[in-house]
Formats: sequence, structure tokens, C-alpha cells
Amino acid sequence: MFVVKYGQGTPEDPFVPVGKPLMSLKNVDALVPPEVNEVLIDEKLTLNMLNRLHRQKEQEAAAPGVPAVPLAEELPVAAKLYTEALEHAHGFMDDARQGRDVDYHEAQPIVDSFIQSVFRNESAAATLFKLKRFDEYSYTHCINVGVLAIILGKYLGLDKDVLRLLGLSGLFHDVGKARIPEDILNKPARLTAQETQIVKTHPVESYRIISQTAGPDPDILRGAIEHHERFDGTGYPRGLAGSGIGLFGRIISIVDVYDALTSKRCYKEGMPAAKALSLMYQWRDATFSPNSIEQFIKCIGVYPVGSFVRLSSGEYAIVTGSNDKNATRPTVKLLFDAGMRHRQPAVLDLAEGGPEISECLNPAEYRVDLSRMLTA
Repeated sequence: MFVVKYGQGTPEDPFVPVGKPLMSLKNVDALVPPEVNEVLIDEKLTLNMLNRLHRQKEQEAAAPGVPAVPLAEELPVAAKLYTEALEHAHGFMDDARQGRDVDYHEAQPIVDSFIQSVFRNESAAATLFKLKRFDEYSYTHCINVGVLAIILGKYLGLDKDVLRLLGLSGLFHDVGKARIPEDILNKPARLTAQETQIVKTHPVESYRIISQTAGPDPDILRGAIEHHERFDGTGYPRGLAGSGIGLFGRIISIVDVYDALTSKRCYKEGMPAAKALSLMYQWRDATFSPNSIEQFIKCIGVYPVGSFVRLSSGEYAIVTGSNDKNATRPTVKLLFDAGMRHRQPAVLDLAEGGPEISECLNPAEYRVDLSRMLTA
């Protein structure tokens, strides 16, 4: 066992790394201050694994080909990768729909490229899912869940080998929907009880399709079949609860719900990110495992990069950077004045004072092209 860190990750109680072995839970007090309320202990972490993680971090820091890059520089790279991934998603979903074999190993280069992009600038890949077309939801949702799972997994400290499996599980978690009639998936009205039961078969169908791959990884399979399980046991297909749900299932369930809430569909508009996170926070400890939504919010921010916001000054802006010390005061790019008239773009770090964010808005309602605004 290892004591990984303590603290809540808030401005008032930041994370403090420890990284020291723990022979018994009785010895925790010797490694953390007495006033500490929350301690993260990894029971599976061994000394060999810790040494490997340290070596990997050293290699990443020394690797000249993978430097941290600005958002504007990484965006076109991530956009090209997203286009390639979308084409691949069309391919494997269509194969599944036609009853042809689907091999998730073929997507590994794409997932590896997304991991590299996330390590260079995770905001670039995270921003792209806001630019998706609602008429391709079945395909874009696969990619968005895969990318967001990688981002959350990275925040949770998973190494790249595990992130690869997690990304693949996220990418293929809904492949079983290819076996669901499209008139049910795209029905603009409320589903009947029978149609709902048909839709609920898709995790099992995903499991069956992925399991036909030579040497399927059990964690990828678990992520696919468990992504609709809920912490309180109200999910499906097996009604698992608590620790009975695997790590991949818990992570993918969070990002799956988040992308579904923020996506435009034929029967609904997408929610602003802040509103979706607020709803998910209300469902914490019931739908999701304890502290998982808090971790997700800390990971992507109260106002994720790419959010379209109105400031207390009346001006409109787009979020371009997060603030680890105060999540409610990110960096923004001013785009419009209080009358929604174009103004000279200007970057403003809200952490330095000045206006606050009053509201997170749906850019579609204001006919704002986020992709153009981010790179302007």
C-alpha cells in the first residue's frame, strides 16, 4: 500500500503529495498531519509500480517530442485527429450494424494519439466535443466518451498503459447501439416501455461484440457492460452497486452522462457545461460513487475550456484556460460587448480580479462559432 496524497483539492485544502509506502493502516498518522480529514491510499500500488511511474514521468519530462503546447497550437492537431477518429467510428459502427467483425485493436493508434494530445494540452481535445454535429451523435459520442475518459483517467493518476485500455473501452462502450433500430435511437418522442427495454440491451450487445475480438481485455469488456450501472444499484443491465462496479465502468458512466447532457439531439438541445455539472453534482453519491463528481469537476473545471459565458460586466467571452486555485475564475477571451456586438478579442485572467462569470450560455442560441472564436 502507498499513501498517495491528502487533502480535498480545493483552494482552501489543496492536494499534498506523499508517495510513501504504508505497511499498515495504523501507521497513517505518521505520514499525514493530525488535522487531515481525507487521505488517498492505493492498496494495489507496489514499490515496483511506483518506480515505473517515476521513470515514466521522468521520460515524459525529458522527451523532446512531447512538450506542453498552447491551446491554439494543439487545437488543429486535435481537430485532425478527431476527424480521423470520426471516420474510424463510422467504420466500426457500420461493421457492427451489418454483423461484421469489429476489432478494437485497430483503434489503438488513434487512442494513443489522443493520449499524446491530452498530455500536450488536454483542453484542446476536451474542447472539440463541443463542436460536434448533432446528426452524428452516435459516432461523436463514442469519441467524446473515449477522450473524456482519458482526461479523467489522467487526472486520477492512471498510467498510459491503463489509459490506453480505458480509452478503447470508452470508444467502444456504445458499439452495441449499432444493433438497436435507428428509429428507436433517433425517436424524437418519448420511448415506450418496450422501446426502453430494447435500448437497455445495448451494454450487453457491446460486450458481445467486443468479446469476439481475439484476446479481449477484461477491463475493456467491464467498462462497456457496466457504463450504465449506478452506485445505488438502480442501473442496468445487472443492477450492480458500490464496489461491485469496476473502475472503467465508474469512469465511463460519468463522462457518458456528461456528454449526453451537453449534446444536442433531434429531441433536445444540449445543456451548457456548467448546468450539466450542476445536475450531476445533485446526483452524486447515488448515481455516482462518492467524491467522483467532485473529482470530475476539479478535472475539467467548473467552466470547462470552450464554455461560452456572460460576465458580470455584461460582456460575452469564451473560456480558454482553467484556474487550479479558483475554479470559478478561469482565463477567458472577450468576444462581444454587452450588446452582443463584436469587439476586439482580448484575453482576461479573471483570477486577477475584475468581472466574474454571471452565466454559462448555449452558444447555439447566440449563433456563436466556437471553433473560429477559439483560434481567432
